Amino acid sequence: MKAEFLHIIRDPVSLIIALGMPIFMLFMVAYTITFELKELPIAVFDMDNTTDSKSYLENVDNSSYFKIQYRMTDYNQAQELLRTGKARCSIIIPSGFSRDIKENLPAKIQTMVDGSDTNTAYFIINYLSAINATHSVKMATDYCNKAGLKIDLEPVTLSGRTWYNQSLREFTFTVTGALSLSILGFVPILSALAIVSEKESGSIQQIFASPLLSHEYIAGKMSPYVIMLTLDFILVNILGIWWFDLPFRGNFLILSIATFFMVFACVAIGFFISTLTKSQLTAMLLGIVFTLMPAFIFADTLVPVDNSPKGFQVYSCVFPGRFYTGILRAQVLKGTGFMSYWQDAVSLLVYCIAIFSLCAVIVRKKQI
Repeated sequence: MKAEFLHIIRDPVSLIIALGMPIFMLFMVAYTITFELKELPIAVFDMDNTTDSKSYLENVDNSSYFKIQYRMTDYNQAQELLRTGKARCSIIIPSGFSRDIKENLPAKIQTMVDGSDTNTAYFIINYLSAINATHSVKMATDYCNKAGLKIDLEPVTLSGRTWYNQSLREFTFTVTGALSLSILGFVPILSALAIVSEKESGSIQQIFASPLLSHEYIAGKMSPYVIMLTLDFILVNILGIWWFDLPFRGNFLILSIATFFMVFACVAIGFFISTLTKSQLTAMLLGIVFTLMPAFIFADTLVPVDNSPKGFQVYSCVFPGRFYTGILRAQVLKGTGFMSYWQDAVSLLVYCIAIFSLCAVIVRKKQI
């Protein structure tokens, strides 16, 4: 174990990767991956050009979701702007819009939405529908007030209160996912090179000739990585919680223990990958394919696994990130007791035991 510590410390590349990559991945994911729509460029064609039509478009433009980037002068421009991707939505207000309002007739507005991105199209339609409903209620209220009528146009009022993320900050979700993702997507790749380097140099045969038991050898190789990376990721968690101002409500000791088991599981995954390959390049590629890429989808980090089909929800259990993310969010955001996340905790512990035992069996049978 001492030799492994010295090897890591004397290898500047490994140290830089171990200390710098998790922080880089944390900030990259937090600042680049977003699910919100902000100032989406849209195009408008106001054929009515009246006070009513201008008031409607001002409501759209003053929202934080849309920004009127193009004012068309021809109807055919709408499709062209959508086709070229310059605008994601085109709003056409026909002539007679204001006249229909004054005559108490349905006033129609045409919207063209780019449906090539389904999620964005749904957001656009929902946001425009909400803006349209608010504007319609305001117009009806003003009309009733002028007529001397006191009518509540919203007899049922929804009073919503959001728990654990009152301001609905997107960082609260993405950062907690990025903390889990940085471990699952980085640690196995780093540790996968451990045994492969010995296989390439031929020193692995000395291990087989020694009286060391398989589990002793695996534990000795894993311990330096587990200890150093656990301390590293505890610091990364502290940095992420402080920098992004997350509302930490749980127990830091429990979070540290969960981080230890998560790192242990990911180091073991890396060792398992290394037992299947004979070159460091292949080990690294397998680490990327089998950990980093699926981590974005199946580790419940950035996209909720509950939205996936049942088969993929079961498949996600292959990745310990799903269990760690549940514990992480329970501790950081909710501060709930053990009974609220005991299934994730037990699953993570069983995962560690299973993957360590599998690596030990492979080494004992000299199948590496």
